[in-house]
Amino acid sequence: MSPITAEEEFSKNNKLKRENIEHLREWMSKQPHLPSGVTDEQLILFLNCCQHSLEACKQTIEAYYTIRTHAPELFGSRDPKRKEIQQTLSIIEIAALPKRDQHGNIVMAGRLVDVDASKFNYDDCLRSWFMLQDVTLLEHGAVPGFVFVFDMKGTSLGHVTRMSLSSIKKYYMYIQDAFPGIVVANHMVNANSVTETFMNLSKPFMKKELVSKIFVHSSFETLHKHITRDALPKEFGGNLDSLTPYHSKLYCNISRCEDIFFQHVFRILLGKSLNLVFISFRILISLSQSCYSLNTGLINWLLYINFLTIS
Repeated sequence: MSPITAEEEFSKNNKLKRENIEHLREWMSKQPHLPSGVTDEQLILFLNCCQHSLEACKQTIEAYYTIRTHAPELFGSRDPKRKEIQQTLSIIEIAALPKRDQHGNIVMAGRLVDVDASKFNYDDCLRSWFMLQDVTLLEHGAVPGFVFVFDMKGTSLGHVTRMSLSSIKKYYMYIQDAFPGIVVANHMVNANSVTETFMNLSKPFMKKELVSKIFVHSSFETLHKHITRDALPKEFGGNLDSLTPYHSKLYCNISRCEDIFFQHVFRILLGKSLNLVFISFRILISLSQSCYSLNTGLINWLLYINFLTIS
């Protein structure tokens, strides 16, 4: 996976203006609660999802860092080697598909492969889904939009009972107010009575605009009226390969982005004090993985001392 560069973004989008990026960077530097060191590529994503409106962009940036700061259960602990993440990626398959739909949108698909509800952790599923979004944005940059497709086959009331209203609310807050991409549509296929229950739980947190983008299908036939088969895997009645190899590629891409995820988490937590803390944190992780047995409490204590030193 090769992350897209700002220069590539400028070459494909004549709406981008360098002065807008500099304006946002200067504005962020004056906000003590926002991090420094945000890349041009990240700012371009915010501009694209806000139709290049600077004021809307500022609101999205505020929401982005606020939600990520206050939802560590969804955006923290992103080490792909964590047992919880590996277990989650063994019971679900999620991927950004290699071919875009007929409108140039990226299609992101997900399904259960192990329907045992006792293994299902909703927060970890959302965490993995957000990691997929971030990796996809890193790779593709500003795109026309995103189409989400979920196969509801195998979902049961047991899965719904393991979803907290708090996490459902935070998911929709992020997708509607903070996601640096444009959600064009959200499709749920093989819908059953559980799908209706989930929708009833979710709708209080949805704005009308998002509700209008949700499509529920009892079979794949109606899905294909919205998305060409060439952009869907065979499990969704499409012409692409199985979702499985694309899902496996996701784990490889997440692993390659491990340092970026670490940087992102600590940029949010420690704002403008990121650089020295990040270096110290990586040293501590390296030590703990080699010859020393550093527990989480000690790592947190050392980070805290480092933070006090450079604040």
